[in-house]
Amino acid sequence: MQKKYCVFFMVFALCTCMLLTASAEAGFTEAFKARLAARKALTEKYGLDADMQTYFEEAVRKEEDGYTVFYYTMFDDMDYVLGRYSVRVLGDKAEARWSWDGQEVPYAGYGLASNAWGSEQLKEIWLINKQTADLQNYALIARALSIGSGHGAGYISELPVAWNTDDPASYDPSKITLSAEQSRKTALDAVRAVYGFGDQRMSRLRVDEEMTGYDTNDEGEPVMIILCEMWDELQTWQEGDGSYAVTVNQVTGLVENIVYVDGIVGNG
Repeated sequence: MQKKYCVFFMVFALCTCMLLTASAEAGFTEAFKARLAARKALTEKYGLDADMQTYFEEAVRKEEDGYTVFYYTMFDDMDYVLGRYSVRVLGDKAEARWSWDGQEVPYAGYGLASNAWGSEQLKEIWLINKQTADLQNYALIARALSIGSGHGAGYISELPVAWNTDDPASYDPSKITLSAEQSRKTALDAVRAVYGFGDQRMSRLRVDEEMTGYDTNDEGEPVMIILCEMWDELQTWQEGDGSYAVTVNQVTGLVENIVYVDGIVGNG
């Protein structure tokens, strides 16, 4: 059902380096805690902060050995140069890997001339996007590098598939125990807890009612997907500006996911 959560805007993956308090953790599902652990592992091992993670789409699959594996992929023009990140999570352990690790890079120079684009290159294209709001500028470079290395302009391998591919259950309002207003407050509190915003920053976070809607999770429970936006009135980007799609379970009151789209990346 995670794919349905992307109906409001394109998600490249999203997301987060955070420290959670015990009280905040109590409001998150175990699955979401695993997501946060995976995102934190990408930051700690590869330097991919929340803004950089926005360039990726996050997919998740449960393995038979008990691990939950999170995959971070990009669309076809940039799939080759960015490679694939995966994080295996079990309890408090999170093991992050990059498909370029240990591989012979055809050209491992500096900047966007390199065939492998890590945190250095992601920061560079973020700055390009800030100046031009044009994804095409570096997507064309990535496509040329991919074709020049014999991979073609497409995905380097089959994309991961989520473990649950069943048809979605119908939304059943009769199961709701958490009101829409309570769900909105839960969403705002979750963003504060995960991203560490103070009162000043939180005062600029607004719920976009037109882009907020309802769905069901994999268990058929009703959820509310609340789109919160933080923008500067003068259109000058500040850290944390962008959109936060928060999925709140209206039966349990727990937060199931937060997807962050950086304001610079989302402008391209």
